[in-house]
Amino acid sequence: MFWTTAALLVTLAVAGVSTSHKSGEITDIDVNSPEVKDALNFAVDEFNRQNDVYIYKVVKVIKATSQVVSGIMYRFEVEMSISGCKPSPQEICAKDNSELKPYTCNFEVWSQPWLGPPKFMRNVCKH
Repeated sequence: MFWTTAALLVTLAVAGVSTSHKSGEITDIDVNSPEVKDALNFAVDEFNRQNDVYIYKVVKVIKATSQVVSGIMYRFEVEMSISGCKPSPQEICAKDNSELKPYTCNFEVWSQPWLGPPKFMRNVCKH
């Protein structure tokens, strides 16, 4: 129990989440924090692994929050754009992708560093 609590406190300190927030409370977070960037990059990489036509990139972070729930649940609402590049060793790119519409995506990443790598929990995208 001590090590679990200690690991959670260290995770909160590293993630820049204030321990004055109540457990379960959803808090806005700084998207420039290294841990938050890592969580978002993980979500985008996982999303791109599931899509085999084009590679998507984040154009804008609309909202980013975290919630302490036996770890940290990161939630992102982002505007994504199709890069026009296809996933391949040569990364073949279309010359004109101006007609490709952006998506708004909601991602959830659950981080429990003491149990292993993060988990991609949810992705919902719409035009």
